[in-house]
Amino acid sequence: MLIINIITRINLGAFRQEFAPHSATNHIRGTLPNILKETEVQEMKQKESNKTNRTKQEFGKPQRKSQPFACQTHAFLPPLGLTIILIIALTINSYGQIETPKPPKVSTFEQVNINQTPTYKTPGENNYQRNNGTAIYENDLKKQQSRQQMIYEIRREAEMANSKTAVSYELPSYGHIPATNHYKSAFSELVEMIDTNYSVQRANFIVENAFYENQGKYESFDNLITQIGQFLIRKMEELNYDQSSNLSKNLILFQFFSDTLKIESKNLEHLPFKYEFDDYMGHNDWANMFVEKLLRTNKGQCHSLPLLYLILAEEIGAEAHLAFSPNHSYIKFQDDNGKWINVELTNGMLTTDAFILQSGYMKAEALQNKIYMQPLTKKQLLSEMMVDLAKGYSIKFGYDEFVEQVIEKAIEIYPANVFAQMVKSDYRTLHFFYVQRQINVPPDRIHEYPKAKELLDKMYEQYEIVDNLGYEEMPLEDYEKWLNSLNEAKQKQESQQMILKLNKSIEFRR
Repeated sequence: MLIINIITRINLGAFRQEFAPHSATNHIRGTLPNILKETEVQEMKQKESNKTNRTKQEFGKPQRKSQPFACQTHAFLPPLGLTIILIIALTINSYGQIETPKPPKVSTFEQVNINQTPTYKTPGENNYQRNNGTAIYENDLKKQQSRQQMIYEIRREAEMANSKTAVSYELPSYGHIPATNHYKSAFSELVEMIDTNYSVQRANFIVENAFYENQGKYESFDNLITQIGQFLIRKMEELNYDQSSNLSKNLILFQFFSDTLKIESKNLEHLPFKYEFDDYMGHNDWANMFVEKLLRTNKGQCHSLPLLYLILAEEIGAEAHLAFSPNHSYIKFQDDNGKWINVELTNGMLTTDAFILQSGYMKAEALQNKIYMQPLTKKQLLSEMMVDLAKGYSIKFGYDEFVEQVIEKAIEIYPANVFAQMVKSDYRTLHFFYVQRQINVPPDRIHEYPKAKELLDKMYEQYEIVDNLGYEEMPLEDYEKWLNSLNEAKQKQESQQMILKLNKSIEFRR
């Protein structure tokens, strides 16, 4: 404020000097009639002595205010003496605002009003030739605009300095909410599993139970999985399956998910799981993605069904792996000859790699980076479970430093985890726009805020990482269309042929 006041005072002095010539103009207008009166008296005496024929009315003409100043000067200058000429010359030059009148010519004669404002020069502007107030106004307007711009810049810099100190460059934390402690303890347990032969069942349980704020009991969940495992083993015994065969164990798992299984001696029966068409992406209720909900309702989708398959495979000693395709996950396992088999649990079918490639959203870069159609190792699977933990936290609370911490660890143990990279991309985007809304500047001014510019650069860097991995967004309508194509007659026929072939292979091994 002090700076603005000083500038205003300085400019006010210039403002007064700029308009000083107006007082000189008024002084000239007051002096000019006195000079004319002295001239008239002397001319009248001169003309009486020469006995001219001029009338008194002619001597009165110069007194008319409407008579042009140039005419008066032209009428009286010739008979004036040297003294009068010098007086007029000295008077005009002393003020410097009136040019010496030139004798009028017939062709160029123009009447000039005595009350017309004389041409004058503003001090410091020697080239000023205009004889009206327009130029003065324009010049003053420019100076005022310059002063206003200067004041605006000073205020803007002051506001910018204040706003920079007030900007929060970190996303709001939800760590003060007691329920977040369940997620923190779950993450600590997952980290401890990184270099161990951890339990998939335990890892999945703590991820889901954090969302339920640790209301679930692991003992109950473990007992249920144990009972299903015993059911599968007994069914293998009833079918006389080789319990050391990975193919046999995976085939009984496939039947458990897709067919009705009965154990007559125990009067036990299990119905096939159904696909959950309502909210299959968990947009309305994230718990719809959980294994707990699948076991409770017998309905699931491509997230919960493969996870339960892996949990049960672990329970009966089968080897199976999670794999991904665009917007989808499925199971891959090897038969006893090392051949890979794809299990599609959403509709209880076996599929080929050729069918998965038909989705149309699988770039060459994605295949080269092995983000799709690759069996995950156990460490890579743990990375995916960390992604589920971070997503559940963000849905329940929001994005903050905890989400970033979990995702960074997930990427550390599996850099090509495209889903972890996408969550990080979401985090970077929300982080930048949270700051951008505070500073409220257009893109061409973001460089004025170095920290915000750094966040913007990190956001674009993360976008590039996701793109370079070969990820391409698959619209939900295209995903549903591709998924429904599994029910076409051709796909069903191929699946039946594959199942018959596997059964024959098991019978041959008996």
